[in-house]
Amino acid sequence: MTTEPADEAVAGTVAEPAVTRGGPLLLDARAARSCPVKTQRRFDGTSVLPPAQPQAFDDPLALRAEAGRRHRQVVLEELIDRCRGRVVDLRLLAADGSDVQVAATRRALADGVDVVVGGVLPPDHDGHRTGTPDLLVRGADGPQGPTYHPALVVWHHVLALQTPRTGQDPVEEGAPGLAWTSFEEPAPVEPRRRRDAALRLRSEERDLRELAHHHRLLEAAGFGGGPAWGGLVGTDVPTGTGRALVWADLAEPLLRTYDAEVAGGYRLETVLERYDGAFARRLAVAQAARRGEPLLAPVVVRECATCRWWPVCRAELDDDDVSVRIDRGALDRLEVEALRGLDAGTVTALAHADTDALLERYLPLVPHRSHAESRLRTAVRRARLLEGGVPFVRETSGPIEVRAGSLEVDLDIESSADGRVYLWGFWVERPDRPDEGSYRAFAAFRDLDSEAETALAVEAFTWLRALVEGEQEAGSGPGVAVYHYSGYEPSTIDALARRSGHPVLAWASAYAREGFVDLLDVVKEHWFGVSGLGLKLVATHAGFAWRDEDPGGLNSQRWFADAVHAPEPEARAAAEARVLAYNEDDVLATRHVRAWLRAAG
Repeated sequence: MTTEPADEAVAGTVAEPAVTRGGPLLLDARAARSCPVKTQRRFDGTSVLPPAQPQAFDDPLALRAEAGRRHRQVVLEELIDRCRGRVVDLRLLAADGSDVQVAATRRALADGVDVVVGGVLPPDHDGHRTGTPDLLVRGADGPQGPTYHPALVVWHHVLALQTPRTGQDPVEEGAPGLAWTSFEEPAPVEPRRRRDAALRLRSEERDLRELAHHHRLLEAAGFGGGPAWGGLVGTDVPTGTGRALVWADLAEPLLRTYDAEVAGGYRLETVLERYDGAFARRLAVAQAARRGEPLLAPVVVRECATCRWWPVCRAELDDDDVSVRIDRGALDRLEVEALRGLDAGTVTALAHADTDALLERYLPLVPHRSHAESRLRTAVRRARLLEGGVPFVRETSGPIEVRAGSLEVDLDIESSADGRVYLWGFWVERPDRPDEGSYRAFAAFRDLDSEAETALAVEAFTWLRALVEGEQEAGSGPGVAVYHYSGYEPSTIDALARRSGHPVLAWASAYAREGFVDLLDVVKEHWFGVSGLGLKLVATHAGFAWRDEDPGGLNSQRWFADAVHAPEPEARAAAEARVLAYNEDDVLATRHVRAWLRAAG
């Protein structure tokens, strides 16, 4: 039994594939990682792809996409520069057409070069595949000659740091551990190992599916190697040796899969198994669409927000559809399809359903999904609250305890489209003198590199440490408590501390564990939100209002871009002021939620 998780967004990073009406039926590496309805549209003769909408230079999604492209370019150039073996860069052949690229890629692989950059693998007509991995890295020779492994450069973290067991060397000395190779010697023939990190299998499975697609293409072309390695380079903090390739064995059971027939309800399957199941489904969808027999109706997934097909899909969706209206704790495609088949696919129908009776018919239809019963019960609860127009429900009674400080500081940060933190904003007040509170910002309105980002953080936390130490010296009560909303701030501090090794940031990382209070954790203990428990939703419910007419993190990235790059000085100054006012409101919103929680009874 193969589990197919909900579809993922690949926001703004890849051009929409061309609509394919005739000729060979070939699917690229994105098909098995993205919405199957998109595949159906490509091969359905009745669907018309809406024209691409122009994006402004400061559009947040455009900024992120451009940051991702820059990251890929920088990483590939660094690998080319550092690799000690033979590297062939085929990116410049893109203008000559795919046939030229394929021929050049085949020659390079047959010649046994160490790394191919920007290659185009020969199409696998029997397997209905085509693919263009970022890197092809030579592995061990097989009976027929050189073998190769695909690798991707991605614009997100791929590693989860973990603490080694006592007595273990955290970095070296053989398996078990995460396999990695340096850019100097990228071949995964004898990879090194580290035990202080693991692949983020759950959140980054989409990358592994793409690697599996390219591995199958290499097998079809006669260049597939064993082990079935797939490599990744993400945005993770480099080790002491610099950026590196991390490797996953795509044929090793890695992915947790629900299976009711197995003791404990779970088993592990390989990435290749997971990919093969997802790809087979997309292929069946494409073949049926080409025959004029579409199999799928649209279901809202995260990818819809950036998909050109969305206007076509939205026109086919009922306004009351479960996937349209329930946007938190959303059910996946197969769950929504099951509800539709049981005449419970709208919020109205779900809200009025007999939950126990529905479950008897529903559960056999979703054997792929773990915790299917609790997920459906939560969806029914959301549907009933939506029907009643109730956005939040208190799940506890009595006072809510929020740890206090003799000096209380609210923290919120802002980052640019390329992930650099350019603003650390604080609200500082004493609980007995709230009218004397003040906003303090540490900001750098310019394009930041790693050193400048670190320097700004050091400035901010040198100031905060002085506050903490001053309060400790005064001996005035419990000291400084720092409040934030979600784990983004402490995780960012941790990452900066690890990357820089700066003692001030090491102090900040340690202090976050003892002196920081995550108000989102407090809210989760006591409240249920129909549309989630984000700061904007909760603070607004608690009576707070942002001054900006369109507040939001993505918009703040646009304002930062204007503050740095707008041609007129007046526009730059206005954008800078807007960012600072927005951030001040964010910390004031955190302060407001803190007071609201304490006032609950």
